[in-house]
Amino acid sequence: MITPFLSRTRFVLLVHPREYRRTRIGTGWITHLALPNSEVCVGVDFRRHDRVNALLDDGQMDCRLVYPGKDIQNMSRGEYRADPTRQRVFFLIDGTWPCARKVLRLSSNLQLLPRVGFDVATPSHFAIKRQPRGDCLATIEAVYRCLQSLAEQGHERFGCEDGRRLLAPLRRIMQIQAGYPGAPP
Repeated sequence: MITPFLSRTRFVLLVHPREYRRTRIGTGWITHLALPNSEVCVGVDFRRHDRVNALLDDGQMDCRLVYPGKDIQNMSRGEYRADPTRQRVFFLIDGTWPCARKVLRLSSNLQLLPRVGFDVATPSHFAIKRQPRGDCLATIEAVYRCLQSLAEQGHERFGCEDGRRLLAPLRRIMQIQAGYPGAPP
C-alpha cells in the first residue's frame, strides 16, 4: 500500500519519543516509509543532536522548519524560493501538538530556522487526532503540501498520481477508522 517516492528534497522527521514508542501507524512513520530521501531523528531537545546539528551546520544545505504560525514563508504564495545551489532540507516535528510545541520550545536550534508553511484551504483529513487549528496538518499532509508547492515552482517532480500514492495510506487508515463505532464523521 505504501509506494515509495524519491523526492529531491530531504525531509527530516523529528519524532517525539512518546510518538515513536506508541505509534507504529502514525503519519510520520508512513511518510518516512514513503520517502526514501527522508530520515527519522528521535528526541525532545535537539540542541545537542549530532545528526540534526550536522545538517544545520552544513553550508550546502538550505534548512527550513515546516511549522504553522504567522512568521512563515508561505509556499502557497511563492514566498519561499528554493536555492538551486543548495540541498533543501525540511524539518518536521512529528508528535501530538502538545509534544511538538515542547520540542520546539526546548530546541533553540530549531527556533532559529526560517519557517515555511502554506495556505490550508481544507482541514486535516487525519480525524484520529484532533488538530488545534485549521492550519495544522498531519505530517504526511504537510509533506504532501510541501512537495506540491515545490513542484509548482519546478523544484520537484510531483504530479497528481504521486500525490494520490503518497496519501493512499492515510486514506486507508481513515477508511478503517470509519468502520468503528464512535468514529468521527
